[in-house]
Amino acid sequence: MIKMNLDAASSVLDCFRGLPDFPAFEAFARALWQDEAAVMVGAGFSRVCTREKSSPAPPLWGDFKTEMAAALRYGQGEGPDSLRLAQEYQTLHGENGLDQLIHRLIADDQWEPGPLHKQLLELPWRDVLTTNWDTLLERTKPRTPDRIYSCVRTVQDIAHRAKPRIVKLHGSLPSHKPFIFTEDNYRNYPVQFAPFVNLAQQVMLEHDLCLIGFSGIDPNFLAWTGWVRDTLSVSARRIRLVGVLNLSPVSRTLLEGRNVTPIDLAPLVSALHSDEQHEKALELFFTALLASRPPSPYAWNLASNTVFQSNEANEKDRPTRGQIVKAWVEDKRIYPGWITSPYREAQQLRYSFPPVQQTNESAEAHLRFALERIWRHRTAAIWLNVEDMESADTHFGSAEQSLSKTEKTELCASIASEWRRYQKWDEWTRWMARLNTIGGEEAALHHAYETGQHALIDWDDDEVLSAATALDSDEPIWMMRRAGLMATVFRHREAAELYEAALRRIRQKLLSAPKSAWLISLEGWAALFHRVSYLALSDDRSSFPQDESDETRMRHVAAKADPWDTISRLERLASERIDRNRNDAEQWQLSFKSGRYRPGGTIRLNDDDECPFYSLLELIERTGAPERIASFNLFSTRMETAYRAITNRDEGDLLAFFARYRGSEQKVLDWIMPRMQVARLSCAAIEHFVCVIPRRVDRLAKLEDRRANEDHLVFLLALLARVVVRSPPKQALATFEWMIGLLASTALWWRSYSACAAVLEGAIEAMEPDERQKAMGFALDMKTPGEAGARGIERDWPELFDEFSDEDVRNFSVSSHAVARIDTLLNLVKDGAELDRGRALRRLKVLYRAGKLTSDQSEALNSAIWARCGAGGWPCDTQLHPWVFLELPGENRANALFLEKIVSGVADGQIAHELLINLDAGLERIKVVVPKDLLVLCVKSCLDWAPDAREDRHPLSWALSGDDSRDQATGRKIGELLARSLLTRLDVKDLPEDIAERLIDTERLPHISSLAATAFQVARLWPSYQPRAFVLIRSAIASRDPIRVYPAYIAMRQFIENASAQSGVPREIEELLLHACEQRTQPGLSSTLELLGDMVEKDQLNDYGLDRLSGALPHVLKEYRYDQKNLEVPSMADLPAVRKEVHRLSKLLVDRYAGLEDLKSELQNDVLPEVRFVN
Repeated sequence: MIKMNLDAASSVLDCFRGLPDFPAFEAFARALWQDEAAVMVGAGFSRVCTREKSSPAPPLWGDFKTEMAAALRYGQGEGPDSLRLAQEYQTLHGENGLDQLIHRLIADDQWEPGPLHKQLLELPWRDVLTTNWDTLLERTKPRTPDRIYSCVRTVQDIAHRAKPRIVKLHGSLPSHKPFIFTEDNYRNYPVQFAPFVNLAQQVMLEHDLCLIGFSGIDPNFLAWTGWVRDTLSVSARRIRLVGVLNLSPVSRTLLEGRNVTPIDLAPLVSALHSDEQHEKALELFFTALLASRPPSPYAWNLASNTVFQSNEANEKDRPTRGQIVKAWVEDKRIYPGWITSPYREAQQLRYSFPPVQQTNESAEAHLRFALERIWRHRTAAIWLNVEDMESADTHFGSAEQSLSKTEKTELCASIASEWRRYQKWDEWTRWMARLNTIGGEEAALHHAYETGQHALIDWDDDEVLSAATALDSDEPIWMMRRAGLMATVFRHREAAELYEAALRRIRQKLLSAPKSAWLISLEGWAALFHRVSYLALSDDRSSFPQDESDETRMRHVAAKADPWDTISRLERLASERIDRNRNDAEQWQLSFKSGRYRPGGTIRLNDDDECPFYSLLELIERTGAPERIASFNLFSTRMETAYRAITNRDEGDLLAFFARYRGSEQKVLDWIMPRMQVARLSCAAIEHFVCVIPRRVDRLAKLEDRRANEDHLVFLLALLARVVVRSPPKQALATFEWMIGLLASTALWWRSYSACAAVLEGAIEAMEPDERQKAMGFALDMKTPGEAGARGIERDWPELFDEFSDEDVRNFSVSSHAVARIDTLLNLVKDGAELDRGRALRRLKVLYRAGKLTSDQSEALNSAIWARCGAGGWPCDTQLHPWVFLELPGENRANALFLEKIVSGVADGQIAHELLINLDAGLERIKVVVPKDLLVLCVKSCLDWAPDAREDRHPLSWALSGDDSRDQATGRKIGELLARSLLTRLDVKDLPEDIAERLIDTERLPHISSLAATAFQVARLWPSYQPRAFVLIRSAIASRDPIRVYPAYIAMRQFIENASAQSGVPREIEELLLHACEQRTQPGLSSTLELLGDMVEKDQLNDYGLDRLSGALPHVLKEYRYDQKNLEVPSMADLPAVRKEVHRLSKLLVDRYAGLEDLKSELQNDVLPEVRFVN
């Protein structure tokens, strides 16, 4: 296409306005750009081709007539018309001779399409008809891929070629014959080529037809226009003959009689040579058609961008508010109407806020300025300007009469929603009251919708449902918004029906307004919501709606209304913001130069004008989107990502996130609500969560169809489990009682059992002794899985009785009601199913060890336990470790079995993690002496153990087997077992000589990661190895590997517990602990502080050590604040335990060091119970 700037094109169009035939041109241009025009191309147009000077020019009819007249020996000016001449020529020379004449005069292979061919075919013709035999049109390659034409050369092609088409009505070179030329050809054409005639008829009936390359006496022109006159009569639309026509009045009258309206371009090119006129006229014609193209209904060019001065303009040159508003009103007027503006259009709004001249203006000017700028901010999807909201508040009362109802509704609703995001409820209430007084349906709908959004923040599902019910409108946008509210309260089927109805309504409206950007953008969102909610409409979980057609998708794209454009943009913004925030938070930046680094971080002087999280919430609210519906996660994951992208998250952001989140990914809680974050929450936030979550869970548990919401119910319980540890003791007890009641009364999904257990355990943490006593009664009464009719994986059913401390059990009063429950539990141990027998036994074990069972009950328990035993002799159907029976009635039988099955098993080389656990726990509890030879064999078996070789196994098989994790667990357990249970019972004379060397040489046993635990026993048994034992401990701590570090603390604890009054704790151990405390070494800092606390209690630290310890504690507490942002994961995990040990130490040392009083005061009021409750 010839490139021509807009000014030049407009200039050509201005020239056309002076043509007598301009009204005809204007009507045709309008038809063209409404996709209602076709073109018929004649021989004259081929003359604009590109050819070498030596190549012949494409012939006109006169050239053929001259050639044939000479061949038939007619004199100059003699002979019949062209068609009769062709007939005579064919009679004399035969059809082959006529074909040769055509091939000789039409040198098709020497011509190439010219620029005007490309201009022609880049116009939006519905079809291109041509009587030309050359192939210039079909060889033309338009630049725009959406103007690709198929070619119809034969009757058979008609049914198989897609529009737009180039239709060769009279044949095509080189061999698509016959070439319509002779009189007989024209006479027989309607019969022999009826499909072509029908096609042309259809084109002329449906479209305005433009003829180019024809003269008024062209035989093809005369033949086709005559046929139209005779056949279609008044049914045909107007035909436009375009060219340098130089028509007389009579000629015009004759053309109009044939339904042909001429567009004579002769006046435009009269100054040119006649050889140049036709080509130039067509060039101007095509340019004028392009200039006549109406602006796209989806284009939005801000006029205000060209009106105002730059930001650097002098004060007197700056526009007033009134001037700015005038331009902004025009911008709003021409806004296409998208429900969410495309990114490019939104971007231009963001930079269209000129500085305002500081003059005294009326309240009306201030209010209208605020109205318009607020509209622009919302359209651009950026934060509203607080100054505008405050200005509107100031001037609303005195100037509201200057606004229409629609404008007042828009202003009040916009400002109220923004104050809601800021959670400024006084301001929100004031604007909602103003909105409520406006009156009219639109204001009422906005008021109801905003009320529903506020109720979402409060987790008030009843109020949300009430607001949704109030959105009673048949307008699609309000149907979608109502559906969105329904989805948030889990009324998925009703929401899906509304989305479906809204989509139908939108498409009905589109029939009368197919180019409406508002409707097309609504259609895009409604179609998306209908698709994701489709499963809620059917019980068939595998059903899906049909995909949208390519035409529908292309309509959305053309209208800049594809929902995925907006969604993808927010995804990109969130990803970019997360990366930026991470880079900004880096403490250090590495330099390429050796040994160089510099402080990291970035200071940003200006706040961002858009937040991905709140932009996503705004998108959901504006479109009525379901965040999650019918098991389809549309926005839940995106909301999590957007929340991550908030630069400086505060508690309001967190509350907003959980109020809107309907997802189920519990990993979200690991980073949003770690224990540190729970500790930072305000008491009001904790109370809010603990109150609203049970209410929401009750609603979900009562739904008839919970399939799509059970995962979210589990998520809510997991969230409650985290916050309930902060609740007051009485509220924790109430939550505990509610949870047990819910388990007893509702058929909860089996996947919720673990989350229920976590809630109950968290509630116990928050209770004080009086509340725990009551909770123990509830826990004793709690149904076992079989009693409750648990389904699915019953082993996850909560069991809480052994969560209480020994002191709680000692203080537990066995009431008559408890006695009856104990009898029931005894029956379950005797006759219950496996899970019920095991759960009942766990509760009775706790009571038995605390002496709470009567002798009769104890005897009944003994009988019930041992009445059902397996082949190995242990009680069966209990799901309990064998060591447990060492603490239950019948311990004599248990002792013998323990020696035979457990101790002897390990001694014989049966090394497995579960067996080692039983050996470790059992040796602490067994009341008989274990033969030392068996213990020595156990030590040797442990040191001889090695993981199975993996070389011969496929990596996938190895990974899926779980052997690697089991081997690691076994390796960790061996060191602990040796240190705590085996070596402690042996003397040096009992052990082979090589045992010490094997324990110290960790390189020979790398698969046993916990050998540092044996360091004290090595030093005790072989004093000469003591220095190497200390090296083993230091090496483990220095590794920073938790698998190696924590076993070292077992050894250090044994050094402390076994220190004599004379020798004390070895200096190396004392120094190692004090240094770790001062350096705040992780992992293991809380263990370090715990051991130091033990040393303080045992008076094992001298004055120097105590001074170092007390001096380090304030620094430890300062680093381990709940608002600390620079801790690594091990430190974050250890933070509450560190604070707990600091609290303990401050209580122990406060009398000696008064400066620790502040630490003690702070920590005894700590928000976490494990820190606060220190004995």
